[in-house]
Formats: sequence, structure tokens, C-alpha cells
Amino acid sequence: MSASALRKAFRRNPRDRAIAALAIPALGTLAIDPIVSIVDTAWVGRLGTVPLASLAIASAIFAAIFSVFNFVHAAITPLIAGEVGRGDSERAGAITTGAVVIAILLGIAVAFVMMFFIEPVIGLFGADDSVAAGASTYLRIRFLALPAVLIAMVGHGVYRGHSDTRTPLYVAVGMNVVNLVLDPILIFGFDLGVAGAAWATVVAQTVAAGWFLVLMFGVQRKRLGTHLKVHRLGSLGVGQILSAGWPMMIRSAALLLAITATTAAASRIGTQQVAAHQIAMQVWLFLSFVLDSFAVAAMAMVGTDIGARDLKAARDVSNRLLALGLMAGIGLAVLLAVTSPLIFMIFTTDQGVRTDLRSIYGFVVLLQPITALVYVWDGIGIGASAFKFLAGSMVAAGAASVATLVVFGDTLVGVWVGIAVLTLTRLVALAWWYQTGALSSSSRGPSHGSLAA
Repeated sequence: MSASALRKAFRRNPRDRAIAALAIPALGTLAIDPIVSIVDTAWVGRLGTVPLASLAIASAIFAAIFSVFNFVHAAITPLIAGEVGRGDSERAGAITTGAVVIAILLGIAVAFVMMFFIEPVIGLFGADDSVAAGASTYLRIRFLALPAVLIAMVGHGVYRGHSDTRTPLYVAVGMNVVNLVLDPILIFGFDLGVAGAAWATVVAQTVAAGWFLVLMFGVQRKRLGTHLKVHRLGSLGVGQILSAGWPMMIRSAALLLAITATTAAASRIGTQQVAAHQIAMQVWLFLSFVLDSFAVAAMAMVGTDIGARDLKAARDVSNRLLALGLMAGIGLAVLLAVTSPLIFMIFTTDQGVRTDLRSIYGFVVLLQPITALVYVWDGIGIGASAFKFLAGSMVAAGAASVATLVVFGDTLVGVWVGIAVLTLTRLVALAWWYQTGALSSSSRGPSHGSLAA
């Protein structure tokens, strides 16, 4: 980025209103979505260290399995945004229908298969029997909702592709209200413990999936292009989605396996340490998703600009989003530093866990601005359909992180050094792509195909 482009990025932009219209509702959605895990963590934390450690392992496994298959969500946002930019609502509707079909089939198949592998996978974490038993109970219940989870993610992707982040916000609020009400009732009122937290989440996610289906194929079918009758499977865009999706599946797998490796390393250190790691990880992920609101805007706006063959507009809005993301990341780092006593008090009453949490809290604070740039660049890359590069760079970052864990992962601080390496490696790779790739100022030709390289 040139000096003049850098200065321009930090000034008010004519598209700031459009960015805000996308990013602010997305901020609400992304902040609310992780509240399911945050609420579960807060309530289960009151049960004791062992249940909290069980939840940490179960959450890491479910997130890893789910993220491998959420490529449907990541791939369809730029695909639909591109069709919207070209004015082809019929094709956008076909892609929507195809994505739902993929979500249902994948969700059922993966949930069925994973029921037979829960114990062996938990065994990889090296947790003691009581922790492993709680994690197994939680996962067996949560996997029942995997089809619903994937359908809901498709809904998010579809509406983002149509530059609508308000509808997903309403659904996310409704889902979390259901979870918030059911959690204490099932965990404590019915004395179900960790199982109660799982059932509350299953019900909430099923409500979200049903809500999206009613909207996409009922109330708003004309607007989304899903009212048109589609007779052939080939016209649903399944092949197009899978072609764009397999690199994103690799990308997601590499990221979450790296994150899962950090939880596994913390688990092998001890129950107290993995409990502290769970709290730090949930806070970091929660704020990372907040920063991802700018990435959501990038996916929709960059994808639409490219669909309309306006590369200059895509580049200018990308620069502006990077500037806004960096400023937000710095602000969140300051907020985290100031509110640290409150965070320690909310999530645990165990003094040992609090001591371990303090030893790694600095990483959570300092990584915020870096994470902001990584998330925005990631959204820009998705909007530009640079799927293969995103996959390759994530595999490299994951490998660097795991290598760091092998050397330093016998302490909790070493585990978070591994997370820092993961984030910094992604930052360097994405910055290089942005400076030299299809969205760089020296790039010629706004061809959608060339941008995917």
C-alpha cells in the first residue's frame, strides 16, 4: 500500500455509511454468536474445575469438527455477492438452495460418523477419566444439532452475500435468548450439569436453523431468488460450491486443528491449566469474532465490487476496512487491559485458575490489533475468492504453531506463544498477498477468475 493510499485509508470515506450498515449489525451477530459458549462456560464454571475442563475439551472438538465443514458458509458469501453484483438473482437463489442441501447431507453424515469416534478423539487430549466422561456426554448431545448448525451457517452466508447483516442479527439474538433461558434451568433446575448445557445449546441452534429456513424459502423467497422452481441437481450450484469450498475446508481444518492442539497441550499440563486456558481462549475468540464484523463487510463489498468488475472500488474499500479494523483492535486491547479484574471475577472463583489466567492474559490483550488485521485481510481474501491461497497460508501458519507447541508447549505460557506464532504467520502471509496479489495496486484486469489465484 502506498503512502497516499495509507493516508486515504485513515480518512473518512464515501462508503463509510455502507460499511457501517454491514459491519454494525454483523458486529452484533458475531458478538452474540460466541455467547452460547461464553454462557455455557460461565454457568458450567460454577459447577467446578472438572466440569469446566470437560467443557473446554468438548468445545474444542466440536469447534474443530464443525469448522471443517463450515466451508459452505465461507464459500457462498462471495459466490452470492458476485451474482448480486452481476444482477443475477436466479443464480443466487440456486446457490442458496444447493448450499442448504449440502448442509443437511453433511450434517447428518458427520454427526452419525462422529458418534463412533467420540471417545478415541477425547483420548487424544490425555485428560483424566472424570474430565473425559463429562466431555463425552456433552459431545454426544451437541452432535445431534450438527445439521441445524450448518443450516444456520448457510443462512448467515446467504444474507451476507445479499449485503444484509440485520436478519442474521435477529436470528442470533433469538437463539441466544433461548440458550440463556434454558442453561440455568437444565444445568441446575433439572440437575443435568454439563449435559444440561449441551441440551440448551441443541434446542437454541435448532430454533435458529428453522428460523432461517422459513425466511429463505418462505417469507423472503422472492427477494433471495429461491422462489424459482429448480428441477435438476446440476442447476443448484452444488459443484460450484464444493469447488470453492474444498480449499476453505482445508483452511478451516488447519486453523481449528491448530487451536485444538493448544487445548490438547494445555490439557496435558493439568486440569487447572486447561481451565485457565479455556477462559482465555473464549475471551480471545469472543473479541476476535467482534473484529470479524469488518471481515463480513469485506466479504460482501469486495465480492460485489468484483462481480461488478470494479477492481479499484474493491481495493479502496479494502484499505478503509483495514484501517478501521486496526483502530478497533487497539481499542479492544485497551478495554481488555482495563477490565481484567472483572473478567477474572466473572469466569472463575478458583484462585489457582486465576493465577494461571494472569500468566497468559497479556497475550489476549496484545494479540487484539494483530488479530484485527488478520481477520479483515481474511475477509478481503474470501471476497476476492482467493480460496487456494487462504488454504495454503493457513496450513503453513498451523504447522508453525504446532512446531512451536512441540518446543514450548509444556507450559501454559508456551501454549500461548504457539497461538501468537499462528496469528503472526497469518498476518505476514496475508500482507504479502495483499501487496503482490490480484488486489494489489499493480494488478491488471478485474477478472473474477484471475482474482481467485
